[in-house]
Formats: sequence, C-alpha cells, structure tokens
Amino acid sequence: MNLRLLLLPSLLLLFCLSSPALAQSEDSPPSGNGRLLTTDAATVIAHPVIGLQRSALPLVGGLVLDTSLIADVMLAPNLGLRWAMEAGPHRFVAGARYTHFVGASVYSSAVTGREPALDSFEPTLSGPTVYGAYGLALGPLTVQGEARYAHYESDYLAVTGAAAFHLTQTLQLIAEAGVRLKGGSKLRAAAGVRYGGEHLGVALGAAYVDIDEPAFPGGGLAVAPVLDLSWTFR
Repeated sequence: MNLRLLLLPSLLLLFCLSSPALAQSEDSPPSGNGRLLTTDAATVIAHPVIGLQRSALPLVGGLVLDTSLIADVMLAPNLGLRWAMEAGPHRFVAGARYTHFVGASVYSSAVTGREPALDSFEPTLSGPTVYGAYGLALGPLTVQGEARYAHYESDYLAVTGAAAFHLTQTLQLIAEAGVRLKGGSKLRAAAGVRYGGEHLGVALGAAYVDIDEPAFPGGGLAVAPVLDLSWTFR
C-alpha cells in the first residue's frame, strides 16, 4: 500500500466534515436525515434518525442533538446542536458542531511505517463548525442558501445555493452550486437524487470538489461520489 492510499481516508474525512446537514419535517418527504447532497436541507427534524451523513435526536423547540456517523467511524467523534423553524414557506436553520479527531496516531503510524522517507505525519482535523441556512418552499420546488464556517487545520468558509425539486412525494432531484470564500474562491457544485420512503432514505450523486492534493493519482481529485443512507424512527 502506498502513501496515496493511506492518505485517502484522511482527505475524504476532511471533505465529509466540511459538508454537514439537516433533517425532515412532518410536511416533508417521509424519511431522511436532513441532508441534500453536500449541504444542509432547510427543514425541521421531527423524528430520531440514524444516517451516514447525519444522525439526530430531536429535543425541544426545534432543537436536535446530532452527529456525523461516518466521521465518528473514521476516528473523528463529533457532536452538535441544531435549531430549525418553519414559518409558512420560509425555513430557518442554525447550528454548530465540534469535532475532536482521535485518529492522529493511527494514521501517523500507518503512513510513516510504510513510507520510511517521512519523518512524521500528524493530521489535525479537530475544530468547530457553525452554519446557517434559509429556504423557501415553492410548491414542489424548494430553493435555499447556506453559509458555513469551519476551522480544522485551516479556516473554511463557503456559501452555497441549492434547489430540490420533488418528482414525487418520495423522490427529488437536487442541484447545488456555490463558492469557497476563505483562502480564495473555488467552485462548489453537486447534483443527484434523494429517495425518502417510510423509513429508508437514500441519496446518490456526484460533487465537484477540486481537491489539489498530491496524495491522489494525477495530483488531485476533481469529482467525488456522494452516498448517504439513513433510517428514520417513527
């Protein structure tokens, strides 16, 4: 196994942490963990949900306690609070989450053990994330905007617009586009579909990530797949 393969989990983890999400209301599709593709969905979380991109436990007054399960599994335990409100067609969301990366020694040992030329490798992915979103429901179409700031190894600030069109009560098409402002403007974009049944939620798509990292073949990664699975308890 070479250095590129060993660094891949760290880079995918950083991408997941920089793109958290939301959950569903009683008037929304039956199930889901509040994600669109790489952004939060401007909806209220009404039921407990466990999912790869978000698992959440509703509290009171629109508050939920949430975590990113996929990041937890990749040795970056995280916990957050999220508040959401719906007022007619208007949707308001605000939240924060803190991640404490505990896998530095594991990744470091794996990389330096197979690459003797490296004296050390110490990834630091701990830090806070804060975000806010506003959405407007226009019949089967919902449009929204999200602003997100995070600080891990460096600052991250992005604004993203999104549109979700419901083909049926359970199936929607999603498109996202925005820019990363901190550290220079870089395009963010994603497209895909999301299904929400009575309990099961599934999302499939692709995101333009434009990661410039020598660990990847060719020196970077332009497009990454988006996959999410969730189960809503009701």
